[in-house]
Amino acid sequence: MTLTTLKASLISLILPNRCPGCDALLYPGELLCADCEGKVLLPHDDYCHTCGKLRCFCQKRTVFYDRAIVCSRYTADLADPAVRAVWALKNTQNTNFARFAAKIIAERLRHSLDYGDFDLVTAVPMHPSKKRIRGYNQAALIGKALAQELGLPYRDDLLTKSRSRAAQHNLSAKERLTNVAAFDTRNVDLTGKRILLCDDVLTTGATMDRCAALLKADGAAFVCAAAAATTSRKEESKEELP
Repeated sequence: MTLTTLKASLISLILPNRCPGCDALLYPGELLCADCEGKVLLPHDDYCHTCGKLRCFCQKRTVFYDRAIVCSRYTADLADPAVRAVWALKNTQNTNFARFAAKIIAERLRHSLDYGDFDLVTAVPMHPSKKRIRGYNQAALIGKALAQELGLPYRDDLLTKSRSRAAQHNLSAKERLTNVAAFDTRNVDLTGKRILLCDDVLTTGATMDRCAALLKADGAAFVCAAAAATTSRKEESKEELP
């Protein structure tokens, strides 16, 4: 038994490794149980590769990110393993789903020649006050894991959330589009860079869109939205997008 394996085994005795989708006990190093893994995966051809939605909105409005890639479908069913996994990522210290989503996204990028190569990975920022409460930014966990999977640098100095405003999931579709004004650029030179921009859930695309616009204002040539999950239309809002 190696030192790393022994350390993982000792940690698992104190903090048992559990599946974020069903809370089943896992072996050290496992991220999801086999049953939940099969249920959370969204087939790569089931969503639009431009906007990232199950029901494409590319004809309704223009977005600043160029492509999108996701791992799972986020539904209104609280018993859905993907929903439970996202909830665990946001509300507990079980961050397995961040690493699982990063692994799937990385695999899909490697096998999708039309996405091209990337220079760096970043994530949708979280306001410092909220990060202090949660202890981490779940989007950043996905981004760091994805950067490690792809062998790319992770940058957390590109974007900032300057004001703590209402949580996006509490807002209607139209309100989400105005709430994103809280995000700002840090004016880093990104001329010609191809960037993977990570978040946990892609809902209306408003947050990704605002952050992609800021990155392009700093010179980025291409921004791909990479999300752990994407919602179907009924989970977004009953209101129509503009």
